[in-house]
Amino acid sequence: MSFRYIVRVCLMIIAAAALAAGTRASAQMDPSKILGPETCGECHKMEFAAWQGMKHSKTFDDLHRRPAAKEIAGKLGIANIKAEGTCAQCHYTTSDKGPGRPIAGVSCERCHGGARDWVKIHNEKGQMGEAEKVGFISTKNIYKLASNCLSCHTMPNEKLVNVGGHQAGSPFELVSWSQGEVRHHFKTGNVNTDDTPERKRMLYLVGRIVDLEYSLRAVAQATEKDTFAKTMAGRSKAAKAEIQKIIDVLPNDDVKAVLAAADGAKLKLNNKDEIMAAVDKISVLGQKISDTFKGADLAALDPLIPATVMGTTFNP
Repeated sequence: MSFRYIVRVCLMIIAAAALAAGTRASAQMDPSKILGPETCGECHKMEFAAWQGMKHSKTFDDLHRRPAAKEIAGKLGIANIKAEGTCAQCHYTTSDKGPGRPIAGVSCERCHGGARDWVKIHNEKGQMGEAEKVGFISTKNIYKLASNCLSCHTMPNEKLVNVGGHQAGSPFELVSWSQGEVRHHFKTGNVNTDDTPERKRMLYLVGRIVDLEYSLRAVAQATEKDTFAKTMAGRSKAAKAEIQKIIDVLPNDDVKAVLAAADGAKLKLNNKDEIMAAVDKISVLGQKISDTFKGADLAALDPLIPATVMGTTFNP
């Protein structure tokens, strides 16, 4: 690893605090900027139809009725799941039109950002950049999309796990999950198209990096030696092992730096500062890799990418 490369990485890390702060809040949304999925569905009709069949949508009507959810709520003293912010921040889309109550399950704006400021300009020719400046998360920004997924799918809430008995994260992998039930790529006609091999490579690489980042974030929040801390430490170790597999077939300096940052932080209680310093480095590197790598150069990853998907892809 060259001295010039090390200097470049160090300079990038200067910007990490601001970027990481925004990413850490990805599970939190400003209700005043939420317009609701029907607004998106006015133009994106096929995407809206696909979403209506997803578990992300159906959770609005059935989550509070599930026995497991009721059991968790009971242990935590929660009388109304939809009114409890801890539950709503991952399971629902909340708008101040509610007021302050969920209006949908996990919907368009949970992934692409609250639409109030960008909905009128994001499809105008030449205005995509302006839309992104005011909160639109484009499909091209794999790092931010993956961060929205993993900020919830790592379930970074110690009390929910240790007291409520909530599952400590999902076995999430970005390619297999994004190409299954939640896929909604209707660029032409009524065909829900598969992602290209080049994009899948990027989804896989960035997804693995973000999984490591958010697993470490969870470990940093752990305060007691119990299920949450043990599970998230195990998840972090597994995520590091997946990055090592990538390095074995793709020995890239940026990817190596991701693993080096993680290896520099001990997975133990009361080590938040050291772990979050590693997280900040990984956050910067993850966004850089998302922005600058090209899927066409990543064919070496193909043997690692899952061939199966989660759920059934929607077809009209």
